[in-house]
Formats: sequence, structure tokens, C-alpha cells
Amino acid sequence: MQRTASQTVGPFFLDALIHAGDEVIAKPGTAGKQIIVEGVVLDGEGNPVSDAFIEIAQADAAGRVVADSVELRSGAHFSGFGRAGTDISGKFSFTTVYPGAIVLDGTSHAPHLNVMVFARGLLKPLVTRIYFAGDAINAVDPVLAVLPAHRRATLEAQTVAAGDVAVWRFDLRLQGKDETVFFDF
Repeated sequence: MQRTASQTVGPFFLDALIHAGDEVIAKPGTAGKQIIVEGVVLDGEGNPVSDAFIEIAQADAAGRVVADSVELRSGAHFSGFGRAGTDISGKFSFTTVYPGAIVLDGTSHAPHLNVMVFARGLLKPLVTRIYFAGDAINAVDPVLAVLPAHRRATLEAQTVAAGDVAVWRFDLRLQGKDETVFFDF
């Protein structure tokens, strides 16, 4: 009996699953502080991954998660979900609002973006979170609390530009030195 070779989930992402505007989670006029989250996806050697895509899901500025499909289809300014591909340099970018803290099972969670990374060579997507460095509530977040202090930084975006639209930098390192913390699900 011959075994069937395992298959990865790429590299068709950019052509089939990414559409113009998918990276805009919050349109102008959405309540809350407008932000841009940008970064690079890097492989274990530190090389850019040019054909990955990233999905994010988040709460709105008030900490409310949009879960009603009717509301999502209504053309609202905020969807809570975005998808972006990487370019030849491994870069990606999302336009959104700074999320509010949320309460899950009676426990407060710091503002964050839930992230899934799809790339060639991965049989399953990688799952992580993006937190925002310097947010005081990070100190009591239950997910960050279980990580060793030196690993928490791999989940924190750093502010690179302030102003009307703040820019936050978050690089995803798939392996190697300073690998992003990924979660089992």
C-alpha cells in the first residue's frame, strides 16, 4: 500500500482568497481610534514569506465582538474581521480601530487582535494574538500571564507613528530566534 503525500494549504492564497479591501476592518467614520497594524512575515531563516496571508478578528473600540452575520452584511463601518496577503517583501497591513478590552467568562482580556497565519509548508494555520505594548491592562491579561516575560514581547506590537492614525508594527516570525508565540487550538 502506498501512502498519499501530505499536502499544504498553499500557495494559492493571494489569487483565490484575498480581495481588495479585505485588509480594511474599520472604515473611516468608525467609532474609536483609527490605527494601522503593519508588519512582515518571516520564515525560520529570517527571510520574508511572500505568499502568506493573515486573518485577524477583533472587538470594536468598545470591546464588543460583532458576531451577527446580518450586521456584518449590512455595510457597517466595522466588520471585526480582515484578511491580508503578504507582498514580495513579506509585508502586510491592516486598517482598523484600537480594540477595546473584552470580558470572556468573567475575565478581562487586554485589547488584542486574534490572528491566523496561513503559509506554504503549513498543514494548519498558526494562531496567535497581537497585543499593544504599553497598554496597562496587559499586566492582568490571562493569556500574557502564562507566558515567560521574555516571550511576551513576541506578541506585542510596537507603536512606530502617533497622530490621527497611529501605526503599530508587528512582525510574525514563524520559527527560529524570537519566534512568535503560537497557540494550540
